[in-house]
Amino acid sequence: MEPAIRERILRILEEAGKDGLSQGELVEESGYSKSWVSEVLRELEKRGLVARVPGPGKTKRVVLSKYLDPSIGRTIRIGLVRASEYIYLPNFIKHLKTYGYEVELVLFGNVSDATSALARADVHLSITPLYTQAAYRALGASIRTYRGGALGGASLIYRNLGGRTLSSRASTMEIAAIAIHKALHYEMPEIAYYDKPERGVEAFIRGGADAIAIWEPYASELENLGFRRARLVEYVGRYYCCTLARHENLSYEVAQRVGEAWERALKEVRSGVVLQNPLQALGIENSAVDGALKEYEYTEELEWSYIKKVLSYVSGFLLNLTTVKELLEY
Repeated sequence: MEPAIRERILRILEEAGKDGLSQGELVEESGYSKSWVSEVLRELEKRGLVARVPGPGKTKRVVLSKYLDPSIGRTIRIGLVRASEYIYLPNFIKHLKTYGYEVELVLFGNVSDATSALARADVHLSITPLYTQAAYRALGASIRTYRGGALGGASLIYRNLGGRTLSSRASTMEIAAIAIHKALHYEMPEIAYYDKPERGVEAFIRGGADAIAIWEPYASELENLGFRRARLVEYVGRYYCCTLARHENLSYEVAQRVGEAWERALKEVRSGVVLQNPLQALGIENSAVDGALKEYEYTEELEWSYIKKVLSYVSGFLLNLTTVKELLEY
């Protein structure tokens, strides 16, 4: 069979996403005959790339296997942003593969988009801030969070405090902007949000804001350009940044295996076992690993005192101790 036919069918199904298409819709979209499409689908099913799932009534939908529960599709999709915090990622992927799963990383411009994708079940997992996850769960998202993750990493880079501040939305960075201003007895700044850290950094350098709340490796890069830096850890002590959340529709078996792989990966990195080129998949120079090890700590434990201290600065309607407790796995 011509590879071009397979590639076109796969591309159409990719565009359809997790909802998939009926075989009739595939025939219409592709322009191929029913017999050609049937033959292609049989081949792709044998290879484990697609599956037929129940649709409305008695119909069947054809869906790429990676969008299904990993117990069926054998692929786990992880949403995340570009950050040097994730030096544990290769360890985590390695352990997931020992359970027979393939892993697909889905990069987003900001943590809100990554968490929103998890809430829609467009990805199975997301590695995003605990506080972003709590806000989404408070709004009804069916997500839960595994204990442990990275501690630290948020900084406020500034020319002057008290003026316009850039931040990612509903994130550890926004908490940093608020908490540092409060701790230094400045009025709450005007906060504007960047959709991608690169755009935020560019706007700050051009003079579009007096400060920017940002993570690694961007914070160190700006500090090296001569801007002043205030680390959130200096004002609130240890705090959780990004941790691992899952959609609640994951099967029990998959959820348990993910938790085991997550805990093992964090333990390894905490003990200094960092696999080679850990940031390559995120397009980050491996020189940033040293900076990550300096700015972050890693733990597989849950310490409520860290969470309570941060919430004392920013607790409100969507983000409070109750919403965080509802989110976390026990």
